[in-house]
Amino acid sequence: MIHPILQFIQAKGSGEAALRRLLSYAVTHGEDAALAICSSAHSLEVEIGVKPDVAQNILEAKSAAFKTADELDDQGVRVIWQGSSGYPERLAKILQSDAPPVLFIHGNQSLFDAPGVGFCGSRKASEKGLSITGRCAMQLAKDGICIVSGCAHGVDMAAHKAAMENGGTTIFVLVEGILRFQRKREIADLLSASNHLVVSQFPPCLTWSGRNAMKRNSTIIGLSDAMILVESGLTGGTFAAGEETLKRKRPLFVMDFAEPGPSAEANPHFIEQGGMPVRGNREGVPSLDKVREVVAKQSWRTPSPDGGVPGTQHLIPHF
Repeated sequence: MIHPILQFIQAKGSGEAALRRLLSYAVTHGEDAALAICSSAHSLEVEIGVKPDVAQNILEAKSAAFKTADELDDQGVRVIWQGSSGYPERLAKILQSDAPPVLFIHGNQSLFDAPGVGFCGSRKASEKGLSITGRCAMQLAKDGICIVSGCAHGVDMAAHKAAMENGGTTIFVLVEGILRFQRKREIADLLSASNHLVVSQFPPCLTWSGRNAMKRNSTIIGLSDAMILVESGLTGGTFAAGEETLKRKRPLFVMDFAEPGPSAEANPHFIEQGGMPVRGNREGVPSLDKVREVVAKQSWRTPSPDGGVPGTQHLIPHF
């Protein structure tokens, strides 16, 4: 199915709706049948419902699809799609019809099944925000909870880095094609074959685009049992991610600052809207027992014999 998928992705005028119809056809009729119709413009028009010019573009994308497939294979990238055995169940159940039809992945695929917490926050987070991000990710990583975030500067990278520095695991969810992924200097020496997974839902060679950031944020939400919002301004990508989390009725935890700075102006808004406040103890260490409790209940994996829920501590002062 890799070559037909790439033909649809790379053909001009062939959008996500057509790709979803192809995958549905493959589930119903088999992958060999799906492969066969990608060699006939008439079959594409009749079976998938694409316009004649788009059908021709799909046929003409065949050589480019084979070339891209070779590049993906050379880089060790795998392709999974809705209906295939490797597609993450949690993502499909949470996002439902909005789940990405295809994912390009590299790294430890078993992390899809691990309990996970997503992080979102400003690229220009305060030093306090970055420090708190690191402390949160460190605690969760030591508990065996995978850290999911967007591979951007600021909060994202602080969360990824802290997870790996403390022997944990992390999922990088890209806003560009997976062949554009570069190991950033601050984490390059921390990456191992088992401690991370790189995920992209976009065409393999696509460059970064702000308009795709919300789609990426939805995927982070769909791969997580709960979300932690560290710092959010009143507009921008983090604000949109917080809104999307609440809209989907997913657990949202929000850092509750006594005096929110400019990069955390929207934090009180999200708490007012139903986000669960996260505060620190007297030493300023974030209290994450409620996060652990929610993750244990939300996780798709089989719970541990004791339920995996540590004792709850009282949340004392603000940060």
